[in-house]
Amino acid sequence: MRKLILATSLLAPASAFAGGYLIPQENSRDLGLSSADVADAEGAGALFTNTSELAGPEGLQINLSGEILQNRTTWTDPKLGSSSLIPKYAPPLSAAASFGKHLAKDASFGIGAGVDVPAGGNIFWPNGWQGQESIQSVKQEVFRIVAGVGIQPFKYLKLGASYTRFQGTEELHQSLNYLDHEGDGGLGLSGGANSFGLAIDIYVPKIPLRLGASYSHSSKFELEGSVHFTNVPPAFTPLIHDQNVTEDFNIPKVLYVGAAYDVQPNVTLMAAVNFEGWGVYHQDHFVGSDGFAVTVPRNYREAHVYRGGLEWNMIGVPVDVRISGLRSISSQPKDTVAPSLTDGNSWAGALGLGISPSKNFRIDVAYQHAIFDKVTATGTETLPGSYSTHVDIFNFGLTFKSDLGLTHKTE
Repeated sequence: MRKLILATSLLAPASAFAGGYLIPQENSRDLGLSSADVADAEGAGALFTNTSELAGPEGLQINLSGEILQNRTTWTDPKLGSSSLIPKYAPPLSAAASFGKHLAKDASFGIGAGVDVPAGGNIFWPNGWQGQESIQSVKQEVFRIVAGVGIQPFKYLKLGASYTRFQGTEELHQSLNYLDHEGDGGLGLSGGANSFGLAIDIYVPKIPLRLGASYSHSSKFELEGSVHFTNVPPAFTPLIHDQNVTEDFNIPKVLYVGAAYDVQPNVTLMAAVNFEGWGVYHQDHFVGSDGFAVTVPRNYREAHVYRGGLEWNMIGVPVDVRISGLRSISSQPKDTVAPSLTDGNSWAGALGLGISPSKNFRIDVAYQHAIFDKVTATGTETLPGSYSTHVDIFNFGLTFKSDLGLTHKTE
């Protein structure tokens, strides 16, 4: 029997756009702007982008967004052949609500709460593929429940803070070769932890320029569950049998810094760069309650993403047009590249459209396409071969807002 290597991908690489397993924002406006809007976040969606921007708008806002993410990864090797992921459509959702009120003169505040899926994804390789003994399938979701507050103490400054609860689940399967037949090894785990975030937004006096920054702190928590084996020969049961399993799971710290400049009153240019602290992701280490132990090296490096976008609010027509792009720098070690996690540098472009049939209602749609640089595994302990990945993301969002009769009119 070959060596047992139960590994976790934690995310289809095509949905990362940086290091590791984070995925793009599910908010439609954010996706259309490739998350370059950290200095121009808007409405209830600001809860996930820059919580300081919850301050300012008065009344109630509710935002609902859903997207379809398709990861197309193909593995090839001159000697072993080729294989592609089975098409699976991951449907992460986002929901947020906020309330804001004017306090005095230029002061205001806003509060918000929401839930989305900032990490997770699906990898389903076809049955019998050449790397089935490395990984067969992965299904993972990390939910984020957020409550935040934004305060504007005076005209040119906004501050924000948030509390976050992460809750994750994952299920992994790997084929086991017993020489005369195949078996399955499956892991199912879940767990959660708390974190926090800070944000700031600065309006530059006499210049149509805004500067913003948003920071979310790292979180480490333990996933707990069990491992289950099928078709195990009696001779192997002392070593390979069902038992409880734990794994440490890391959500990295993430810092966004950005700017927004109004070229014209209805045209805004945006730019942002974000840093992701993936240096904490050294390995996936699974420990069983009765002898099961597997370590999968990762040795990730820090990652960063450059983002740019433009939003055009058409005059006389209730339509907003968005166009954007990004470059992700995530040069991870090639000696730990595996079919469970084949992340790398990538380019992505996005288009978005917002239509407001009334002053209280807006419909948003967005599409993003990403192309990952080809990655070739070089490690002696990994499956040889190269990985080519493309990703398509389609997003649809609805926003409802009402001033509840609170709109403050400046003199």
